[in-house]
Amino acid sequence: MIIWDRIYNWFSDIKERNGFLREWNRLAKEAFINGDIPTLLEAKTTIGSFEFRHDFSKFLAGGFRVKALSGRPLTKSELLRIGNMILSDEKRVKQLVAHGYDTLEVHDNIGDIGLKWQIVKHIISLPGSSPIIP
Repeated sequence: MIIWDRIYNWFSDIKERNGFLREWNRLAKEAFINGDIPTLLEAKTTIGSFEFRHDFSKFLAGGFRVKALSGRPLTKSELLRIGNMILSDEKRVKQLVAHGYDTLEVHDNIGDIGLKWQIVKHIISLPGSSPIIP
């Protein structure tokens, strides 16, 4: 019976994670169409960075890669702005961690530059409390 519970939970986790990814991509597309952001963003799951793993990381699937469909190579500062925009949304950061992501990756669709962040370092603690992750 335990093996069936594990299989069921594994498929449930995948379904939840894929739903989160679809919703993120849908919202990014809407924001681009509405003119809220200057470039179309698209996210997918990658392996991530092993040095950024945490207790809830998904094995070989801890990376949340955002590709900016800009049509040109983006500068490092433009990629930093995209990453910081994502990491400044506390609810999204917590959702990423809860869904087993440990690494945020931001890339453009043409250039060779890509940036990575350790997601758990960007969980904002409540005022007056100590940070959850040092």
